[in-house]
Amino acid sequence: MSLSNFGRPPSLQDAEKTCQRQQEQEDSAGNLLRNRGSASSSTGIREFETQLVSVEDIIKNEAVGLVDREKLKRLREDLLAKRRDEESTSRSESEAARSGSEAASDSDVRLTKRAKKKRGLQKSKLSFADGEEEDREEIDQTKNEGKPVVKKLRKVDPTVDTSFLKTKEAEELDRQNREQLRKEFLRRQEEIKEEKVELQFCYFDGTYTPGKVTVKKGDQIWVMLDRTRKGKKELHRGTVDDIMFVKDNIVIPHHYDFYYFILNKVKSKAGFLFDFDSPDEDIKRSKVVHRTWYEKNKHIFPASIWQEFDPEVDYSTLVLRDSQGFVLYQQ
Repeated sequence: MSLSNFGRPPSLQDAEKTCQRQQEQEDSAGNLLRNRGSASSSTGIREFETQLVSVEDIIKNEAVGLVDREKLKRLREDLLAKRRDEESTSRSESEAARSGSEAASDSDVRLTKRAKKKRGLQKSKLSFADGEEEDREEIDQTKNEGKPVVKKLRKVDPTVDTSFLKTKEAEELDRQNREQLRKEFLRRQEEIKEEKVELQFCYFDGTYTPGKVTVKKGDQIWVMLDRTRKGKKELHRGTVDDIMFVKDNIVIPHHYDFYYFILNKVKSKAGFLFDFDSPDEDIKRSKVVHRTWYEKNKHIFPASIWQEFDPEVDYSTLVLRDSQGFVLYQQ
């Protein structure tokens, strides 16, 4: 356009040329977008390059010269719509590919577990007939994760000796026999505890006064001491707690019964503590002592060597010593 024509209104021919030029620019911009779209769908590198190019850059490159504002706006909207369609298509394809890979991995895991389980079942087979007998399979009605559980039923080799194995009937018979023996043992114990025996002893206060009392083998010591109070006037005023029973220098607690010593065969250096089958036993081995006398004379022999019964001590080998380690008394 020359300077002479500047400032004049455009003629009809100039307007037609301008419209033709704008139409050509729009066509070229559309072709460029279609080419870019096809290139982005064909190769990943071109798709990455297309994403880097902004809409404004495309408009700047394509809109050369004078362009109508409405056409420029339409061109921008078309480019933005095409870009959104490409992004949504790309996102859908990536999600479909990801879900496909996850489904494939889950299927592989299930197949791997199934194969391992099958190998474990195959390895656990045991045959006593060198593989000649095949295992039978029984499908359990119980469902595990929607699948039936297969149990293996193994056959027994008839040539193997199984006479040492007990059947349920034999085990039940053994249990009944043991229960019967247990009841018989308890019954026999009760019979022994009810047996009456005569115990010879002496009231000891520095002197030996003989005495005797009838007791049961199942009686406790305090029962015997309560009966001995009747034979000694000095013991009438006290209670059983004021009396002590000493057997071979061993103070027997009141809560023990005679049957305990008989059953466990408790011994001292002089022999069994209670042997009712020997009527000729020395009465000096069994002493009934008032506790007041013991408290006054416990530092004097023989009270100085008396000690309370301890079930963990073996009195048959016990050696009595004083505080300096010297042997005090040896039977």
